[in-house]
Amino acid sequence: MSWYKKTGIRRQVFGVFSAVIAIVMVVSLIGITGINRVAEDVNALYYDRLYPAVEMAKITETLYENRLFLEEYLNLDDESQRKDLLQGIKVNQKIIDSLVRKYEESHLVEEENKNLLAYRKEVFKYRQLENEILQLHKSDAEAAKLLFSTESSEEFKKMIEPIHKITNIQLKIGGELRNDSIKEANAIRLTLYITMGLVLIVFIVLAAWLGFVYMNEG
Repeated sequence: MSWYKKTGIRRQVFGVFSAVIAIVMVVSLIGITGINRVAEDVNALYYDRLYPAVEMAKITETLYENRLFLEEYLNLDDESQRKDLLQGIKVNQKIIDSLVRKYEESHLVEEENKNLLAYRKEVFKYRQLENEILQLHKSDAEAAKLLFSTESSEEFKKMIEPIHKITNIQLKIGGELRNDSIKEANAIRLTLYITMGLVLIVFIVLAAWLGFVYMNEG
C-alpha cells in the first residue's frame, strides 16, 4: 500500500471526497429549502383555504336554514313553535357573524375582500327585510308572506351570491396551491435523483482511478 502513502495521491483522494461531500451538502440544502416551501404551501392550503372553505360552507348552510326557519315561522299558527323558530334565527345569526369574522382573519385575496364587502352590504339589507316581515306578520300575515316571497327572496339571492363566489375562489386558489406543491415536490425528487446519480458516478470514477493508481504503483 505504498501508493496510499504518497502525499499527492492522498490530496487527490481527499479533494474528490470533499467535492462529493460538498455536492451532497448543497443538494441537501436545496432539498430542505424545497421541503420547507412545500410545508408552507400545505399550511396555506389548510389554514387559508381548506379550513375557511369549511367555514364558508357552514355559513351558506346556516343562511339557508334561517331562510327555511323564517318561511316556517310565517306558516305556523302555534305561538310556542314560532317562538322557538325566532330563537333559532337569532342563534344562527350569531353563528354566521362569528364565522364571517373568523374568515376575515385568514389570508384573503382582493377578490375575496370585494365579495365579503358585498355580502356585508346585502346581509344588512336582508336582515332589515327579515325584521320588517316579522313585524308585519303581527298585523297582516298574508302581506308578510308576500314580502317574503318577493322582495325578500330577491334580496336573499343577492346576499348569497357573494358567498358562492368566495367559495369558488377558495376552490380555485386551493387547486393552484396544490399544483404548486406537486411541482415543487417533483422538482425536489428530480434533484435528489440527479444527485444520487452524480454521487454514484463520482464514486465509480474514483474507484476506477484508485484501482488504476494501485495497479501502476504495484
